[in-house]
Amino acid sequence: MSISANSWSRRLSHIARIVGPILIMTGSLPEPDYISQILGKRPRDIFIIANADAHREASMLKRRFPDVRIALHRNTNAKAVLVAPDTVWVSSTDFGKTTQIESAVGLHSRLVFERTRESFFNKLWAEASEVA
Repeated sequence: MSISANSWSRRLSHIARIVGPILIMTGSLPEPDYISQILGKRPRDIFIIANADAHREASMLKRRFPDVRIALHRNTNAKAVLVAPDTVWVSSTDFGKTTQIESAVGLHSRLVFERTRESFFNKLWAEASEVA
């Protein structure tokens, strides 16, 4: 469990070494420049689902990282990051920079990753509209 002191940048500090996909579910996309620092370490095989209210930030990120796939969903407020092959982070805050105290729980299980991907991420992705 990481509380307050850790950030998404720190949790994903090894992003360049990850071989499989990174699947991000978030309500908003706060601080696109901060998110760009994270994505810039490996701007491929990343899928982001954000709430439709984050359209402006999603479009900005898509222009910066054309190989990152971003979709908008009208009802999502999920806050989770799946890192292949076996890590699922569930957080109290959206993917991005925050000034609030937050916490996150990291689950390290291939089974949890696959089930979350199949039953939650893939379902939301199918219902979302991808940013061109």
